[in-house]
Amino acid sequence: MHINRIQIEEGFLSGLDLRLPPGLVAVIGARGTGKTSLIEAIRFCLGARNHTSEAGAESIEHAKHTLDGGEITVTLDDIIEDVVVSRAADDPEPRATQTFQPPIIFSQKEIETIGLSEAGRLSLLDGFVKDRSKLRAQEAELANSIKSLYREIANLEGEIARTSTGLEELPSLRAQIVTLEARAAEVSTTSAATAEKSQRLETLSTDLTRIAVRSDALERFKQQLNDWSAALDDYLDEDFGPEPWEGEGTTDPIGAFRTGYDAALADVRSASAKFKALSQRVEAECAVVASGRQALETEARALRGEVDKLVEGAGAITRQLSTTRAKIAQLEAVEKVIADRRARLATQRRRRDDLLNDLEAVRDRRFRARVAVAEKLNNALGPRIGVTVEKFGQYGEYTRALTEAFRGSGLKYNDLATAITEAVSPRELVRFVEDQAFAELAQATGLPRDRAARALGVLQEIGLGDIVTCAIEDNCRLRLLDGAEYKDIATLSAGQRCTVILPIVLQHDERVLIIDQPEDHIDNAFITDSLIKAMRARSPHSQLIVSTHNANIPVLGDAKLVVQLTSDGRNGSVEVCKPLDDEAAVEAITSLMEGGIDAFRERAKFYDNHLL
Repeated sequence: MHINRIQIEEGFLSGLDLRLPPGLVAVIGARGTGKTSLIEAIRFCLGARNHTSEAGAESIEHAKHTLDGGEITVTLDDIIEDVVVSRAADDPEPRATQTFQPPIIFSQKEIETIGLSEAGRLSLLDGFVKDRSKLRAQEAELANSIKSLYREIANLEGEIARTSTGLEELPSLRAQIVTLEARAAEVSTTSAATAEKSQRLETLSTDLTRIAVRSDALERFKQQLNDWSAALDDYLDEDFGPEPWEGEGTTDPIGAFRTGYDAALADVRSASAKFKALSQRVEAECAVVASGRQALETEARALRGEVDKLVEGAGAITRQLSTTRAKIAQLEAVEKVIADRRARLATQRRRRDDLLNDLEAVRDRRFRARVAVAEKLNNALGPRIGVTVEKFGQYGEYTRALTEAFRGSGLKYNDLATAITEAVSPRELVRFVEDQAFAELAQATGLPRDRAARALGVLQEIGLGDIVTCAIEDNCRLRLLDGAEYKDIATLSAGQRCTVILPIVLQHDERVLIIDQPEDHIDNAFITDSLIKAMRARSPHSQLIVSTHNANIPVLGDAKLVVQLTSDGRNGSVEVCKPLDDEAAVEAITSLMEGGIDAFRERAKFYDNHLL
C-alpha cells in the first residue's frame, strides 16, 4: 500500500492535487511554503499517530489551521482496490471506504525528542511489531474482564462481611442448647401434665424456628427485589433518550433505531414493574408468615405460663430454649448462604487468576516480539547502534495506581507506593491483600508492621482491579557507539540522537514512511554515508516521503518524484511535480538547494582546484 493521490479543498493548500509513485518522494521548497503543513494534513487525514504525547495536540491544531474549514482526501493504492480516505477539519475521525493501515510519520521535533522518553523509545520499537494492535486489543479486553471480576469479587466480599454478623455466636449457642435441653428434660419428668405441655412447647418451638428461618429468607429476597427495581429506576431516571434530529426524517442517522430503543426501554420499565410486583407478593407472604408466627408465639406464651405454675422456672427454660433454637437455625441458614457465597468467591478468584495468567502471557508475547525487533535492528545497524529491551522495566503506571489508591487514606502515600512498587509485583500484592499477610509485606518492603497492615487494609477496601491490570511496560534502551564505548541516547546531543533515530526509522519498508526535514542537526557526512545508504537499501516497492532542504537527499537518494511547493504569503501551491531527471526538477533543486547553478559551478570549480 502506498499513497497514490492527495487532494485538498480550501485552506492554505487549497487546490493541491498530487499523484505520488512508490519509492522516494522529495518535497522541497523555501521555508513557509507548506512542507510541514502538507505532512501534518496527511497525518490528520489518515489518523496516523504521533510518537510523543506533546506533539499530538500540536499536530491536530496545525492540520486544522492548514485546512481552515476545508477537507483533505488521500487515495491509497492497495493493489486490489484503492482506499479513499477523507477528513474535514471538523471531523472527529477519518472517513474511509475500507480499513487501511496508516503511514508512519515523524516530524522534525519527534525525531529529535523521541529517544529521550521511555514511552517514545518503546513506541519507536513497537512500530515494527506486526501484531501490536491485536496484542493491545487482547490486553485491553483481558484488563477489562479482570476489572469486572474484581467488582464481582468486591460485591461478594461485601455481602459475606455484612451477612456474617453474629456467626461467631454459633459455638456458644450450641453449647447453651445442650444445657437447656438437659434442664428441660428434667422439668418434663416431674409430672404427666408437665410432660404433655412441654412436648407441645417443643413442637411450637420447632415450628417457630422454621417460621423464623422462612421469614429471614423472605426478607433477604425482598431486599434483593427492591435493589433490582431501584437500580432499574435509577437508570430510567438518568436516561434522556436518543438525541433529537431536527433535519428531514429520511436523513435521521438513528431514525431506524429509535423504535428499537423505545421498545428496549419499555422492557426495562416492565422488568422494574415485575420486580416491584414480585416484591409486593413477597411482602404479603411476609405478613402471612408474621401472622402465623404471632399466633404460635401467643400459644407458646400461654403454655409457658401454665408450665411455670406446675414447675417454677420451667417456662423461662422453655422460652430460652425456643429463642436459642430459633437463633441457631437462623444463623445456620445464614451460614449456608455464606458457604455458597464463599464457593462463588473462590470460583471468581480462580477465574481472575486464569485471566491474570492470560494477561501475563499476552505481555510476554509482546516482550518476545520486541526482543526479536531489537535483534533485527542490531543486525542491520550494529555495531554503531545498539538496541536492548528490558522486561517490565517501567514501573511508573504501577506507582501511580498505588499512589491513587492510597490518596486520602491518611497514609503518606508517595514513599509507601514507591516502597511497594520496588519490592512487590502486582500478583504478589494480590496474595498479600487476600491473606492480609502484613508481616510478609513488611519484610519485603522494610515497612513497619503496623503501616504494612494499614496499607493492606486500604487496598482490601478499595480493591485491586486498577492496580493489578496497570501496564508495567518493558523498557527499550538505545545506544550509540562513540569511539570505543557506547553512550546511552539520553546523554547524546540533538544531532547524535538523530543519527540513532533516523537509521532505525528508515528500517520501516513495509509501510508508507513520511519524515519532515530529517537533516536538521545532522551533518552532510552522516547524510551521505548513512542516511542515503539506508534510504537506497529500502524496498523499491515501499514509499518514502521526505520534506528536505538538503540536495543530497533527492539527488543521491534517487528520488522518483520531486515536489516543489511555493507560496505567495497567503496560500501555498505546487510549483513543480516532476521526476528527478526532469529539467524542471533539476532547476528547482539547483535554485533552492544549491543556491543557484552559478553557486553550484563555483563550488565544483573550487573542489576541482583543491582536491587531488
